[in-house]
Amino acid sequence: MQMTACSKIVKSVFENAHALNSGHFIPYLGLGTYLSLDNNVKRSVADAVACGYRMIDTAKYYHNEAEIGEALQRVLPANNLKRKDIFLTTKVMPQATTSLTHEDVEDSLKRLSTDYLDLVLVHYPRNYDNCEDNDPRNREQRRNCWIALQEIQANGKIRSIGVSSYEPRHIEEMMEYSNAYPSVNQQEIHPHFQRNELRDYCLKNGIFFQAFSPLGRASGELLNDPVVQKVAKTHKTTAAVILLRWSIQKGVGVVPKSINTQRIAENFKALSLELDEKEMEALNGLDQEKPYVEDCGWLVA
Repeated sequence: MQMTACSKIVKSVFENAHALNSGHFIPYLGLGTYLSLDNNVKRSVADAVACGYRMIDTAKYYHNEAEIGEALQRVLPANNLKRKDIFLTTKVMPQATTSLTHEDVEDSLKRLSTDYLDLVLVHYPRNYDNCEDNDPRNREQRRNCWIALQEIQANGKIRSIGVSSYEPRHIEEMMEYSNAYPSVNQQEIHPHFQRNELRDYCLKNGIFFQAFSPLGRASGELLNDPVVQKVAKTHKTTAAVILLRWSIQKGVGVVPKSINTQRIAENFKALSLELDEKEMEALNGLDQEKPYVEDCGWLVA
């Protein structure tokens, strides 16, 4: 089945956003919430929205959707915003049946106190809890999950659907049961792990490339890289801001996680910073093909 991209692009309510192949826009910078729980995630969502973030990234697996939903109910009106002013992403695991994915999405909608989701991703090419990398069920569960997400999207409860940690072969297999490429592929991306071939593949096929852990899970090796530190000193900012700007300037979205009010505000400055050509070249030269996150989608059959 041939994959096509949506040609109808709606007007964006977001600044610094990218047009997805679904016709909707996604902000380049959002707040990641992995391992942010209880009052910490509520506070970080409030801080992020107050200083200008318009995207929140979560997942069923993060066990914080209810807290994020509760926080948004309070902070949106407090900042004169409505639901349409926030891009809300969650993720679901591949499941044995399409009905289980339908249930997962319905549960996420309830926990997040919303009647639609801007983006739902297949969280990983296999289910973390019941399959290993080489499990023969992985392919079928990915198929079931994607078919269910397409059905829910058609019903209007999801605006865009995508994947996370998928390799080109995982995406190509979707041609058997999908009429469009995923809108997003979320991956670990930073100067030490650039995934250029995968990024080029996604760019060629109209798939927005988005970085989870764009700071390498706060790796000291990455944040203290001499080149990163030199560029940060030149711009009188933090290494984190330089790393985020590097991704954004390459057309890659970022969802850095933080529960620190000052860092959340500082990271937002990545949208207004500009790196020159020599600085970009220096950062581009740091690729070590070295991931700092345990997710290894390339190992999944």
